[in-house]
Amino acid sequence: QIWFGHRIPVWYQSKLKNQKSKIKKNQPLEIYVGVEPPVGEDWQQDPDTLDTWFSSGTWTFSTLGWPKQTKDLKTFHPTSVIETGYDILFFWIARMIMMSQYAVKQIPFKTVYLHGLVRDKQGRKMSKSLGNGIDPLDMIAKYGTDALRLAMLVGNTPGNDFRLYDEKIAGFRNFVNKLWNISRYILMTLDKVPVIINNPQPKTLADKWILTRLNIVNKTVTQHINDFEFSPAAEKLYDFTWHELADWYLEIAKIEKGKDDILNYILATILKLWHPFAPFVTEVLWQEAWPKEKLLMVQAWPKVISQRNIKAEDDMKVIQDIITAVRNFRAENKVAKEKVLDCFIDGASTTIFDQKKLLEGLRTNIKLSSQSKNTNHKIAAGKLSVYLSAPN
Repeated sequence: QIWFGHRIPVWYQSKLKNQKSKIKKNQPLEIYVGVEPPVGEDWQQDPDTLDTWFSSGTWTFSTLGWPKQTKDLKTFHPTSVIETGYDILFFWIARMIMMSQYAVKQIPFKTVYLHGLVRDKQGRKMSKSLGNGIDPLDMIAKYGTDALRLAMLVGNTPGNDFRLYDEKIAGFRNFVNKLWNISRYILMTLDKVPVIINNPQPKTLADKWILTRLNIVNKTVTQHINDFEFSPAAEKLYDFTWHELADWYLEIAKIEKGKDDILNYILATILKLWHPFAPFVTEVLWQEAWPKEKLLMVQAWPKVISQRNIKAEDDMKVIQDIITAVRNFRAENKVAKEKVLDCFIDGASTTIFDQKKLLEGLRTNIKLSSQSKNTNHKIAAGKLSVYLSAPN
């Protein structure tokens, strides 16, 4: 029996009018159903309350001022989407639909998004008896709100149960720090006070590559969000931010100068894309970068600005394969960082040789050669063969 809730709207008469008469078969009982007490004396309302699901079943309209026809009720009912766990689909969702149809003659929402249950590290359901629950306020104080949000979103199959534990949240705190450092680095490298750039013009292969990759992730993330696939959306954005922007393009920007407009555009776009997932850190970074602009939360969603540049992707993939292969060779053979290796790339196109500055400068410490002289160590770099001089 719950202590607080909607009283059962049933009234009983405490005594019969004629104490000597006996209740006969089919005799009407002294019972009244209604919110207000019936006319007469000796009526008492049932002391019990309706269950919790009755109260919550009226949630969609009762919180908007019903039974009065308020402005809020007319504006916000029915709504479009409701999100809930699959375990209360009948207890809550079905009852809200029935209650709403009865009271206001409307189906209260069009789409029901079901999430999984939160489980502990061992996959057990969190419960008081097991004592394995996680207090979100403790996690927020320890790791930050954005880290907790990301831990509950990323890496989880839509609709399935997922595990939540300290180490996972700590990992996403590290990513939030990474996003902070990326943004701060871009802001510090800009030569002028940043203004929002909407259509940057790429000058180099790396520029064309990063913009087409950003366009692709923008389109992919947007589609995933529209399909309620929040984890895949965040995963795609995570991979781009860490493994393409941070690991490659920002390193290239240290070698190739004059990328203010590109970096400005990238920063604005990734902050917008990350905002639904990590709203707090992105809002702080946005206001620091563009203090005179409107809040990030009311900015327009980023648009795809150009067609996919497949050639730039293919050429950049070759550059990355060569650089990765050389780095691996140096690490496996324990080549001293300061030692320069002669390098000959068999079958490389002119476009690849035009990227000499990147090939020699991105932590490879090689010297490109047009002939294979003194380069007798062959390594594979994608479809190309790379020849390097002796490491010792």
